[in-house]
Amino acid sequence: MTGPQPEVRAQLDLALARRGDRTVLDRRLFRWPFVLTRTFALDRAPSHMLTVILQTSSGATHGEDRLRQRFHVGGGAAAHVATQGASLIHRAAPGVTTEEKIAIRIEEGGYFEYLPEPRILFPDAALDQTIEIDCAVGGVALISDAFTTHDPEARGRGFRSLASTMILRCGGDDAVLVDRIDIRSLGQGRTAQFRAFGAMTLAAPGRRWDSMAAFANALSATLATIPDLYAAASLLPDETAGLGVRLAGRDLRAVRAGIQTAWNAIRCEFYGVPPPSRRKG
Repeated sequence: MTGPQPEVRAQLDLALARRGDRTVLDRRLFRWPFVLTRTFALDRAPSHMLTVILQTSSGATHGEDRLRQRFHVGGGAAAHVATQGASLIHRAAPGVTTEEKIAIRIEEGGYFEYLPEPRILFPDAALDQTIEIDCAVGGVALISDAFTTHDPEARGRGFRSLASTMILRCGGDDAVLVDRIDIRSLGQGRTAQFRAFGAMTLAAPGRRWDSMAAFANALSATLATIPDLYAAASLLPDETAGLGVRLAGRDLRAVRAGIQTAWNAIRCEFYGVPPPSRRKG
């Protein structure tokens, strides 16, 4: 008989705080497989934004991995977190599932972007991911997630399962949004043309955007101009004052272009200018 499993200590635990005219890492704890070196100040708007690029020493995620990440963004702080490259999800033995849990807390006046590179699911990969966001009224969270598949032997083999849950709270115990996917394979027939998928969630509770619906419609129209991409933006529940974006592409390049387009538009909406390039190579 198996009893309760012990809580896995977070392998990555970062706290970001406002210090004068800049954002700094107030807590910086990490262990295998995460690697964190220097941070960057790349933005002129907001000028106090800190960019953090996460690296991995393992090179891939395997079936036995149980990964935990925590981010705490203090009042007035602004941060952009990205990853060095795409995350490879390798096969998991039968009955085994790779697990990843990400907890994000944003205080009033904090601004946080979590835009990791897409995941690449190898044959027989099984991933169960949970992202929990607690964004206080007056805070802003922009979160993205994307994936595609790859069979190195070109035999048409697919992943075993992908489950992803995003839970959003706005400074309270009750969730205002729960978004979950649970799939075993990609579509057949007409939908088989799409081989890469992505989602973005923007939450800004307490912010009154009378033009939010118009903004979502304009963003959808812009996304529709990207070749090989099917994408649209829609409003989140009223109290979040935000929107969700869904993307499906013929390849990963199209989904990446859609995420970049949405990110540019959201930055312009908040700060009047798009973000500078963060090319990593």
